[in-house]
Formats: sequence, structure tokens, C-alpha cells
Amino acid sequence: MFSMNAVEVNDLTFAYGGMGPSLRGVSFSICKGEMLVIAGQSGSGKTTLCRIICGIIPHCIKGTLSGDVAVMGIDPSAVSLPQNALNIGMVFQDPDSQIICTTVEDEIAFGLENFCKPPNEIRRRVDELLTEFGFELLRHTNPELLSDGQKKLLTIAAVLATSPPILILDEPMSGLDRRARDLVNAAIEQQRRQGRTVIIIEHDLKTATYADRWLLLHDGTIAAFGVPSDIISDRNMLKELGVWT
Repeated sequence: MFSMNAVEVNDLTFAYGGMGPSLRGVSFSICKGEMLVIAGQSGSGKTTLCRIICGIIPHCIKGTLSGDVAVMGIDPSAVSLPQNALNIGMVFQDPDSQIICTTVEDEIAFGLENFCKPPNEIRRRVDELLTEFGFELLRHTNPELLSDGQKKLLTIAAVLATSPPILILDEPMSGLDRRARDLVNAAIEQQRRQGRTVIIIEHDLKTATYADRWLLLHDGTIAAFGVPSDIISDRNMLKELGVWT
């Protein structure tokens, strides 16, 4: 079903300055085109892990890092954040912390403009994403006027503007009502159908049974890694980890 690896992590250990390890000896791989859910309680290391994969650590957040990470064959710590952004895009939990422009279309165009893409290419890509995410009639709207679900969709569209092959979403359903969750789920499933590798950070696996594999973290180490049908049978372990409420 999948070919080659999009992400490879080997013996990864990380500690924020002056603190004990947030990750300890973590090793796994993610196949191209796979949907992986990373789950664990607060403080288990899931967000730290994704920050390392996309290069935010160590470029923006410092600490003690050891082990090997490869994203599309490239060590994210060895290239700049803009270079990493061509391979992997991350959507944060709070869309208001990520949206910076005053219109929907400018938000989608922002990344492309920063990469100095030709105007005709920017217009074509923006129009594609406005259509794909249902923003055709909202292109000139200030994002502050959007619903929470629309803001989440906008951050996803903006991250995808440069067509990174890997997408990370940090608790994409957080704070959304049922209708908004359905819209975001549909957008995520569309990325899967397009062959994009999708990594989702979640805290409740009941909302993530659709994933190809689960990676469960506890106290900075891997507690379980495999297909949901294999892991879900051990409900006691899931409840102890706080990922099945």
C-alpha cells in the first residue's frame, strides 16, 4: 500500500534546557502516504516530537538533542526552516496563533509570496485552494470574521499552499462543534486521497480510529506502535495511558 519512508526517527532523545528528557530513545518510521496518529497525555512528548520533525526544534526552540531524524531523506536540523517548510507543514492547535493576514486569499498566498513564486503561479494555486476548501465567496473576508471551523480550514489551506508532501495537525478537532469537525475531517481525508502523508496529534483515540497506524507515547517513550485494530484490543492499557476516554 505504501512505498518508502516519509519520516525516519532513530533513537531520538530531547530535553528542554535545564529539564529532564521529554523524549527518550524514540524510534519509528512513517511511510509515504500514510496517516499516523500520535497520541498521549499532556506532557507525553507528542508535540515535542512533531516540533523536531518539522525543524522548529532546534531552529527556534533550543535544548539537548540526540539521535537521527530524516524527513524525505533530509535531516530537518541541518537545513533552514523555509527549506523544511517545502517538505512538511504544521497546523497548530489554535488557528488564531497562525493566521497573520487580513484577507483569506492573502493568508493562502503568504507562503508562496515568501518563496518568491511567480504571480501567475501564486494566483493559480490560491484559486485552487479557495475552491478546494470552499472559500470562493470569502476570498476578501477578514479571517477574524470566520467561524472556528473555517479558521482551521484556512490554516490547513495556507500550509498546503506550497504543496508539502507531509502535513502535521496538532489536535485539529479541538474546540470545534460537530459540523466543523465534519468539515475538517473531510479536508484531512482529501489530503489522504491525494497521497499526502498526514500526521495527527490527538489525545482521544476514539476520534482517530480511521488512521493507518497509532503511535502512543507515555513519559517520552513509545508505549505502543501499530495498526489500531491490534492496539485497540488492550483497552486497559489505553485507559491507563489516558487516550481512551
